[in-house]
Amino acid sequence: MGVNRYDQDEKNTVFKLSNYKRGLAYIKQYKRELLIIFILNCISVIATLFITKMLQYVIDEVIPNNNYQRLFIIVVGAFLLVLISIILTKVYSIKLAQANQNIVEDIKNDLFSHIQYLSFKYYDTRPNGKILVRLTEYAEDVSTLITDKLVTTFLNLFNMLIILVFMFLTNVKLTLIAIVGIIVLSLIFAVTAKIKRKYKLLINNKNSNLNAYLVESLRGMQTTQSFNRQENNQKIFNNLSKSWRDASCSFIKFGNIGWCSVQIMSHLVSATIYFVGAMFLYPSVSVGAIVAMGNYSSNFWQPIEDLFKTLDEFINSMTYLERIFETIDEPIEIIDTENAIDTSIEGLVEFKNVTFSYIQNREVLDNISFRIEPQEKVAIVGETGSGKTTITNLIGRFYDVDSGNILIDGKNIKNIKLNSLRKQVAVMQQENYLFSTSIMKNLKYGTDKITDEEVIEICKKLNVHDWIMNLENGYNTKLSGNGKSLSDGEKQILCYIRTIINNPKILIFDEATSKIDVRTEKMLQNLTKELIKNKTVITIAHRLDSIINSDKIFFIKEKRISEIGTHKELMNLRGDYYELYNSQEKVLY
Repeated sequence: MGVNRYDQDEKNTVFKLSNYKRGLAYIKQYKRELLIIFILNCISVIATLFITKMLQYVIDEVIPNNNYQRLFIIVVGAFLLVLISIILTKVYSIKLAQANQNIVEDIKNDLFSHIQYLSFKYYDTRPNGKILVRLTEYAEDVSTLITDKLVTTFLNLFNMLIILVFMFLTNVKLTLIAIVGIIVLSLIFAVTAKIKRKYKLLINNKNSNLNAYLVESLRGMQTTQSFNRQENNQKIFNNLSKSWRDASCSFIKFGNIGWCSVQIMSHLVSATIYFVGAMFLYPSVSVGAIVAMGNYSSNFWQPIEDLFKTLDEFINSMTYLERIFETIDEPIEIIDTENAIDTSIEGLVEFKNVTFSYIQNREVLDNISFRIEPQEKVAIVGETGSGKTTITNLIGRFYDVDSGNILIDGKNIKNIKLNSLRKQVAVMQQENYLFSTSIMKNLKYGTDKITDEEVIEICKKLNVHDWIMNLENGYNTKLSGNGKSLSDGEKQILCYIRTIINNPKILIFDEATSKIDVRTEKMLQNLTKELIKNKTVITIAHRLDSIINSDKIFFIKEKRISEIGTHKELMNLRGDYYELYNSQEKVLY
C-alpha cells in the first residue's frame, strides 16, 4: 500500500493471473470437500437433463401410442429425479458455504498475522480504515472468488458441456445455432472486461477513502463535537460518498452489458431454434426433438448467464485479492538478523553516532551519541519535536536507524532477538491503549508469568488497590472504548502499572504521568522507587520538577544532545536546561 491519506487514491494494482493461482493455495486443505460438491452438482444436473429427454420420449412415443401406463411410470420417475436433484442441490450448497467460511477465516488469519509484525513506520503513513477494509470486506469477497466462484465456474462449464452433448445427440444443426451465440457473447465480454476492471479499481479506491475517513471520524468524534465540526465533516463525508457513488454508477453502465447480452442472446437463440426447426427441418426432425432442443437451449443459457456473472465478479474480486496480497507482501522491516540471539539484559544502553529520519533526508536525530549505565535513572528533556520520543522508540527497536549503532550491554540491538529485547525493554508511550477487556487482563497484557494475586500486591504497594476495588466489579471491571469510563489520569495510572508489572530490565517512560496531578505523580514516584531500583530507567518529561532527582539529564536540541549532567550541574551551567527550567518556574509561580 502506498503512503496516502483518506482523500488520496491508492496506486492501482496490475492484473496478474499468478495472484489468482496464489489464492488457490487456500483451497488445498478443502479439496476433498470441493470434489464432493462438484460430484453432487454433476449428478443433480444430469438428473435434470434426463427429465428433458424423458419429455421428448413422451411427446414422440408415449402420447401418439396412448401408452398411459408408461406415461405414469415416466411421471413417477421424473418426480423422483426432481426430488434427487433438490436434495443434492441442498447438500452441496451447505457444504460450499462451509468451505467458503473456512477460507474467509484462513485469509483473515494470514492478514492479521502479517500486519501484527509490520513496523511502526507502516502505520505512521497509512489510514487505519484502508487497512481495516482489507481484513473485512475484501477478505470476505475474495473467499467466494476462491471457493464459490471457482466451483461454480467448473460446474457451469461442466453443465454446458453435458447440455451440449445432449443437444448434439438430439440434433447437430440446431446445436450450431447455440454455439454461434456463445462466440458473439465471448467477444462482447472481451471488449468490456478491461473497462469494467478500470472502474472497479476506481470504486475500490473511493470505498477505501470512505472507510479511512469514517474510522478517523469515529476515533475523533469527541474532538469533532468539541469544535462543532459536524457540518464541515458531513460535507467531507458527502463528497467522499458521492465520489464512491459516481464510480459505482459508471461501473454499472458496463456491468449490465454482460447480463443483458446473455438475456437477449438466450431468447434470440431459442426463438431461432424453434423457427429453423419448424420451417426448415420438420418433418425430418420430429416435434419432440424440436421441443427438446428448445428446452435444452433454455437450460443451456442458464449456466452461461451464471458464467458471465461469475466472470464479472471475478474482475471485481481480483482487485480485492490484489490488495490483500499487496498487504501480505508488505515487507516486515524490523526482523531478527541471521545471528540474533536471546540474551539476559543488564541495562547498559549506548548510542554511537546514530542518525535517524522518519522521512528520507529529513533527519530527526543527527549523529547522536550517549551512554546510560545499568540501573541508572536518566531523564531526556528538550523542546517539542526535538527527538526525545524517537530515542525511546529506537531503543525498543520499533524503527531501525539510518546510520550508527545502538548497543545494549555492548551488543548491537539488531543482533538481539526482538522477542528477547522487547520482553526486557518496556516502553510506556505518550499515547497508550486500554483494551476492551477487564482491568486485570489489561494490567497483565504484557506478561503471562504473573498471577492475579501478584498484580493485586503490586497495586497495593502503589496505593491504587482501593481505587480499583471501588469500581463496579473491581479488577474484573470491563473497559471499553480505550477506557472511556475512566479519566485520562486514571487510564495513565493503569498503563503506568502495566509497564512496571512486566518486570523489564530497562524501563522507558514517555510522558508517563503527564495527565496525572502533581500530588499523585509524586506519590507514584515515591512508591515505585523500590520496584525500579535495580532497573535502568529512562524518563521523558515536560514537567522538569519531576525529574530533578535523576542521576543524569540529557538535553536534546537541534537533533543532538547539547547538555548532559545532573539537575544541579545543568543549572550551574546556565545553558538550555537552565533557561527551560526557569521558564517553567515562572509559569508555575
